[in-house]
Amino acid sequence: MLAYFIIGLSLFVALLIGGNSLANADPKKLVKALRISATIICALLAGFFILTGRFAYAPPFVIAALFFLRNKPLFGAGNAPSSGQQSDVETDWIKATLNHDSGEMDGQILKGKYESHILSTLSFDQLMEFHDEAQDDPQTLAILNSFLDRYHAQADASGATSEEQTKEQKTRKQSGTGPMTRREALDILELTDDATLAQIKKAHRQLMKKFHPDHDGSEYMAAKINEAKDVLIKTN
Repeated sequence: MLAYFIIGLSLFVALLIGGNSLANADPKKLVKALRISATIICALLAGFFILTGRFAYAPPFVIAALFFLRNKPLFGAGNAPSSGQQSDVETDWIKATLNHDSGEMDGQILKGKYESHILSTLSFDQLMEFHDEAQDDPQTLAILNSFLDRYHAQADASGATSEEQTKEQKTRKQSGTGPMTRREALDILELTDDATLAQIKKAHRQLMKKFHPDHDGSEYMAAKINEAKDVLIKTN
């Protein structure tokens, strides 16, 4: 009789707690109430079997009580994908953030002309100026190029002018299969052999305004213009 009394009392206490939670109609409180009720029932049953000398029946209820006592969601909710996770990367020039869930990225410029500015607030031309400023920092350029590829490479070359099409055709014809030569780089940027570093940057910036995919330009020409700038800077 004592066993039935304890079991009945346990069920009564559990129903009181569970009923109160159901009345509030809050799913989180309901889950919490169920966990507490299950813990109480298992603990009382384990205690009863220990007090009555039936030790073999107690361990399963002890384990069950510990299971429900843990601070984790029930029904596998703990395995749901986490939200809001992000990675922060900082270089000398920029502090960038990548959201793992959405894939969105942005960054704050730490020095230079656009210090304290956020990448997403800058125009394409301003980003290209920052690109020139940070050209000696490979890590910064890698972050910036990823940002440009994601947010400034949506258009195709269908809107190119006849002049731009002619220049691309000429570049494709003159480009060899090997590494770009200094002569080819000068022709692409329309510079002479005595071009200064400032002139190289200026020519690169002006041509990128025409040929960048975001300006209805050509991905091929944008890549060649970037390559030409790199070749001339290295051999200048």
